[in-house]
Amino acid sequence: VVHFNKLYVGFMFRRYDDVKQLAVAYDAIASLPFSSILISHCMHVFYWGLINFWIARKTMDVIWFDRGEKAIEKMRSYAECSSWNFQNKLLLLQAEQCFYLEDIESAKRCYDAAILSAQEHKFVHEEALACELAGHFMLESGEGRAALPYFLLAQKKYHEWGAYAKEESLENFIKEQFGGETTTETNIGLSIPAEPDLRKRRAS
Repeated sequence: VVHFNKLYVGFMFRRYDDVKQLAVAYDAIASLPFSSILISHCMHVFYWGLINFWIARKTMDVIWFDRGEKAIEKMRSYAECSSWNFQNKLLLLQAEQCFYLEDIESAKRCYDAAILSAQEHKFVHEEALACELAGHFMLESGEGRAALPYFLLAQKKYHEWGAYAKEESLENFIKEQFGGETTTETNIGLSIPAEPDLRKRRAS
């Protein structure tokens, strides 16, 4: 549990090198029999999936991507039991999956849908996270101006959640990336799409 908490904090503050090192160790722990109860916990599955897709994009190592896909399958089973609690998490995992696969339009739809679902289901912290990850997706896809409203909305939601250190960290990131460019516009057109069909994309 302590190891996972370190992994979670590293992920939330975008400390990639620390996260990758911790993830390698965490994967070894996850393979031990006594860890099965902890690893099957829904929140572990959620963040472990997000972390694996992040590392997969950085390393282009399919092993990490496959682990992310396994997290999606587990999250899908949770969502079938309770869409209220798990729909937004499944959608965000699918968005990160599409990001890795360079399926840009599906990724956009899934990020927006994850934000809307978290918003409707009152998970303000996960709304903030979905906004932030959507911002990074836009930024890395060369759509910097489109990324800014997502980052600003994420900052606002982290504040609402009371995560002031994270809010400050994101504010500093925004200043570094966008300099003097500011806007108060945080309205984003959101809709929940049908689940993307990634089989053809994966095969290619």
